[in-house]
Amino acid sequence: MKNVKRVVFLGAPSTGKTTIAELVAERYETEFVAEYGREYWLKHQQNRLLTQEQLLHIAEEQIRQEDDAIKRANKFLIVDTNALTTWHFAIDYYGSAHPKLEKLADESKARFDVVFLCKDDIPFEDTWERSGQVKRREFQDFITQQLKQRDIRYTELSGSLENRFQQVAQVLSELA
Repeated sequence: MKNVKRVVFLGAPSTGKTTIAELVAERYETEFVAEYGREYWLKHQQNRLLTQEQLLHIAEEQIRQEDDAIKRANKFLIVDTNALTTWHFAIDYYGSAHPKLEKLADESKARFDVVFLCKDDIPFEDTWERSGQVKRREFQDFITQQLKQRDIRYTELSGSLENRFQQVAQVLSELA
């Protein structure tokens, strides 16, 4: 099997994860795995919530899609969020997570070769499905804390889209 590096983009809502991840996948001519949770939430949320079982399903399906896409990837598999993000939503909604989701969140450290954390230094895009600017700051702080607490190495991305791409390109070039 090819030696494909798994690359994930994390960050609070409206920090540019999808935009930068899609750009990286396009420029590196490789596979991109979108955030399954966003698509699922839009279709299945009830009063802006999902059940613990639905959150577990999201994490499992995201992983399944990653495992499928890596077979077609060219050097890098580019992923928009992971089980740690889904676990975070469970903690935010319920104060706890399904035990299987806890396990998947714990395993996310070993699953990815490169982790990028998109800073919240870009304008907040307020859409109906987002929780607002204040929640974005809370989520960003929580994600940063979790990465440090779990001893997950990450590179922070900041500035314009092109600046962020250059930061990503620098890190990825060091893997070659």
